[in-house]
Amino acid sequence: MRLSLIIILSAFCFALATAQSYAPVKQAYGVAVSPKVPLKAYAVPLSQVKLLPGSIFHHARLLDSAYLLSLEPDRLLHRFHLHAGLPVKGEIYRGWESDGLSGHTLGHYLSACAMMYASTGADAFKQRTDYIVSELDRCQQARRTGYVGAIPNEDSIFYKVKRGIIKTAGFDLNGGWSPWYTVHKVMAGLADVYVHTGNPQALKVLKGMADWTADIVGGLTPDQQEAMLQCEYGGMNDVLVHLYELTGEKKYLDLSYRFHDRFVLDELAKQRDVMPGKHANTNIPKVTGCVRRYLHT
Repeated sequence: MRLSLIIILSAFCFALATAQSYAPVKQAYGVAVSPKVPLKAYAVPLSQVKLLPGSIFHHARLLDSAYLLSLEPDRLLHRFHLHAGLPVKGEIYRGWESDGLSGHTLGHYLSACAMMYASTGADAFKQRTDYIVSELDRCQQARRTGYVGAIPNEDSIFYKVKRGIIKTAGFDLNGGWSPWYTVHKVMAGLADVYVHTGNPQALKVLKGMADWTADIVGGLTPDQQEAMLQCEYGGMNDVLVHLYELTGEKKYLDLSYRFHDRFVLDELAKQRDVMPGKHANTNIPKVTGCVRRYLHT
């Protein structure tokens, strides 16, 4: 049991060190904006790391690869198709995918397959990401707003947010379970597909989601914005700075400040420890986003 945990944690830390990270890769694919601060080290690209047969890391990757290929993209896409008014192609997965966090697993899956392709060069993973991105593009075109999602009652949730109607108690926003968290996972997955597989369609869909985001939050007052950010919002600031890094379009950097809260981030900037009792998964991505913004500004 302990060895299994070590394998899982080791593989997880290895992935974090080289993907969805604020540590820039030298001459990374698609990057339009270089860091503005001196760097003493760069992250190593996944494609330059080889795991040797017989190591626990290689064994862990074999297990991870088999698991990723056992999942069915059309089942992860179930509610994306349904909510876009398109025919569904597979039965929805149970657990959180049939609950309030529906859609976030697909974002993680895009990231995982993109990283696995970069690490192994196996075409099966690129075929998976290419297919899913093409289907998300179909959903985006069908919706005509730029949004892509699978969150229950998403249209009502974000309709209210756009009009400044915001009710939250920490993990719910207008009756939805951390909706910006799920939006972030999909956007981060698209960014990973673009960076690790070179698929330009992924960047197109990602930009559409970011432009939709600007439409939703662009008219909020500071107080309305702060109320919205009381609900877990994942790494929305991080992925928007990353999109600025990939495109050079400053509007995405400016938009990232719409996901900068005063009650945690401003207090940390004043060297005040407000973290005791705070939810780690809510707050660590916010800080990662601040680090990425610092590097590029």
